[in-house]
Amino acid sequence: MIGADQYRLGVLPLAHPDARALSTATTDITYAELDRRVALVAAGLRAAGMKAGDRILALLPSGTEIYELVMACARTSTVLVPMNWRLSPDELVRIAEHAEARAVVVHRDSAAVAPRLVGAHPTALQLTVHADDGSALDYETWREHQAPGTTAEHCANDDVVLQIYTSGTTGRPKGVLLTHGNLVAKIPRAVQGWDVTAESISLLATPLFHIGGLGWGLIGLASGARTVVLGPSRVETLFAALRDERVTHAFLVPTMLHDLCALATADGLPDLRLIVYGAAPIPTKTRDAVLDAFGCSLAHVYGLTETTGSITQDLTPPTAERGQAVEASFVGYPFPGIEISVRDPDSHGVLPPGRPGEVWTRSAQNSPGYAKDPTATAELLTTDGWLRTGDAGRLQADGGLVLTHRIKDLIVTGGENVVPAEVEAVLRQHPDVLDAAVVGLPHPRWGEMVAAAVVTRDQRPADGLDEFTLERLAAYKRPRVVHVVDELPRNALGKVDQQQLAQRLVAMTEQVPA
Repeated sequence: MIGADQYRLGVLPLAHPDARALSTATTDITYAELDRRVALVAAGLRAAGMKAGDRILALLPSGTEIYELVMACARTSTVLVPMNWRLSPDELVRIAEHAEARAVVVHRDSAAVAPRLVGAHPTALQLTVHADDGSALDYETWREHQAPGTTAEHCANDDVVLQIYTSGTTGRPKGVLLTHGNLVAKIPRAVQGWDVTAESISLLATPLFHIGGLGWGLIGLASGARTVVLGPSRVETLFAALRDERVTHAFLVPTMLHDLCALATADGLPDLRLIVYGAAPIPTKTRDAVLDAFGCSLAHVYGLTETTGSITQDLTPPTAERGQAVEASFVGYPFPGIEISVRDPDSHGVLPPGRPGEVWTRSAQNSPGYAKDPTATAELLTTDGWLRTGDAGRLQADGGLVLTHRIKDLIVTGGENVVPAEVEAVLRQHPDVLDAAVVGLPHPRWGEMVAAAVVTRDQRPADGLDEFTLERLAAYKRPRVVHVVDELPRNALGKVDQQQLAQRLVAMTEQVPA
């Protein structure tokens, strides 16, 4: 098993160089071939004048290129910025302007936005994956024309290797900095704790612009396992991949688990040993259905981008008693090396088990902060190394963590975070909308759905509001239901009463959208 003293991002296990490292729908790449490609990309970044700390934007679907880039960045002390391809062009440009990247790598399907991402750096290196015409520099051609030379793998533990943007609570994108040391603390522990070995076959079916999906792929590569990379797919394709590739370990989101149960067969998935899932808990009936259908262990994890992903785990073995209800917001126990504390939001004093407060955590996985944002960093981190999660919860007597609500007031829909304030700001831009409020409502498949109440001129539906949001928001951020109200419910301080509003919207919603 790999240990923390052995793991280095960018250094691949080559004990079996011909073993498959990454598999996609169109190709298989061995560990030796991946190592060769990483060396070429690292040499290309150096030849293009990239210096330590320079940012490399990657607007790419799930595939092998992200891993070539992140490991090449580790070998050159540059920083990869994986971008959420679900965002609108304007949202992407705002992130690019903040990151000030010196290189941009995009897929040909996103090539039109590439010049806007370069922004103030027109001389930045621009590469297009699978470029289909001569108007763009093809990534593969560029890579194969490099001379690998001897690129030193000198990334230090405090060197930033990833800058992952998260919406936070204000809707203003914040670039979370993750260091080599953060990953050294996370990856070997995950490899050992989940028993991922060179004989394992891992399924990666979530986007690589989140730390969850990106980190899952790094876990497979660190262990010498074969990782099957699956892009956005129908549930039938996901099930077929689990079955046909004989997957042993998978990282999924609750929506996928819900849908997979409907396809369960008498044969099940006999090779599957562990499913790790995050973003939200699953109902007891869904958990039992997965255990019955697939006979594997389930690991529900909780964490943030700022904590390099998971910090707690609720592990359910396949032999668990069926029908045994677990508190819906129970997120398990801290991993080794992770400290969890619940603090009074005002005094910051430690609260005893059973008392709700803000969840704080301290470990080597904690981010050093946000890029170019010392104020937000100071709000996130304490001087003695604690990170304020922004989530409210309480500790059980045995150390288990229960989340009670979100201090940060995020909506989690299908594994994606949505900031109500961001959606409200867009709704208020519509000429017919005088005011707006957004809340999350329960949804049987997505966990939550975005719902909005708007105050309009003459209390009539806002003309073209759906098309208006389509142009300005990622699809998962757009309200699934919009109700016109004469006024928004407010408390004595004039703030929107979120609980009352949610109750009203539930009552007004006759049919929950699929």
